[in-house]
Amino acid sequence: MKAYLYDSSILPDGFKLPQEYIDFAVSGCSRDLYPWRVLAADMAGSLCYFGAMLLKFPNNPLVPFAIIDDESGLYNDGWVVLACFDGADFSGNPPVRIYDYSNPKVSPWENRSYQSFSDWLEAAKKESSDYRSSLC
Repeated sequence: MKAYLYDSSILPDGFKLPQEYIDFAVSGCSRDLYPWRVLAADMAGSLCYFGAMLLKFPNNPLVPFAIIDDESGLYNDGWVVLACFDGADFSGNPPVRIYDYSNPKVSPWENRSYQSFSDWLEAAKKESSDYRSSLC
């Protein structure tokens, strides 16, 4: 399946997805990040969560690119967690903001964040390893 990387017309003016993310999403390596799932594999999910972030934060665009949707409840009691690019950053290497649906009163600017996609990816790999260890 071809990766869905958002149409440029819906992204904030001047915003660019990081090339490292594009390469990662296209590579198919994202399967190794469970319980994280890259949204590029799901166009409908990408657009749904993109719209949800626009409704929640109309003046601060967020571009969701990964989700934890662990219905088992082992992670975050089953609540959705989104990793989003800061759509107000036009550097081509935007910070990553985390939105946790279990704690909706905490904004992504007050929650965990990462300086770049590569920082988030490193943390997500560790988180995935820890999660998988807890399943055993």
